[in-house]
Amino acid sequence: MTPDSAREDVNSPDWAVRRDAARTLGALLPAEDALAALTALLGDGDTAVQQEAAESLARFGGRAGLAAVLEELGRRAEDGDADYLAYRLRELQIFEQQPILQTAREMLVALTADGRSGLEQLEQLFGAEFPA
Repeated sequence: MTPDSAREDVNSPDWAVRRDAARTLGALLPAEDALAALTALLGDGDTAVQQEAAESLARFGGRAGLAAVLEELGRRAEDGDADYLAYRLRELQIFEQQPILQTAREMLVALTADGRSGLEQLEQLFGAEFPA
């Protein structure tokens, strides 16, 4: 999949094509159009697409990408499907040694209310494993 086709594939009716587009767009970060497309995919109807978008944003999107995921988590605090996003961030932290929680804590003052709520969810999920 090429970067140009990935930009088009985010609108595919096939969830697997959208998931693969999220993976490809991650390599284009921090490009603004890739950040916007991945942020939109966080609200996709398929949780696999949401998870791939969250991973791409957290892994390659820097603080802006992580902030987008935290805001989505906070906005969807009552949505059980959002837990999949939080668990994906936990996996990145634990198994891939990505400093998700540490970076999010450093961003606290710059986060929106939803972003802070998302960080609180991560703290509840795996904060005890990584004390401040």
